[in-house]
Amino acid sequence: MSTGNETKSKAAKVSPEKVETATPSEAPSQAESKLVEVWPLRSYQDQGEIKRRGGPGYAVPKRHADQLITARLATDKPPQA
Repeated sequence: MSTGNETKSKAAKVSPEKVETATPSEAPSQAESKLVEVWPLRSYQDQGEIKRRGGPGYAVPKRHADQLITARLATDKPPQA
C-alpha cells in the first residue's frame, strides 16, 4: 500500500525544468549560420525547382551546398559579371 508521501517524492524527482530546449530566439540564429548561398554553374533540378546556369544565387544548408559544389553543379563564390 502506498502512502501520499511516496507519491510526492516520486513526483519531486521528475522536474520539467531540467529539460533543456532551444529558445525560439536561439533557433533562427543557429539555422541562419548553417545556410550557404550558392550560384548554379550548370542547369539542374534542386528541391523541385530548375536552377539555371548563370541564374541568381540561393541559400541552401551547408551540407547540401557541399554536395552541389563537389558535383560541380554550383559554386559558393559570386560569378563575375
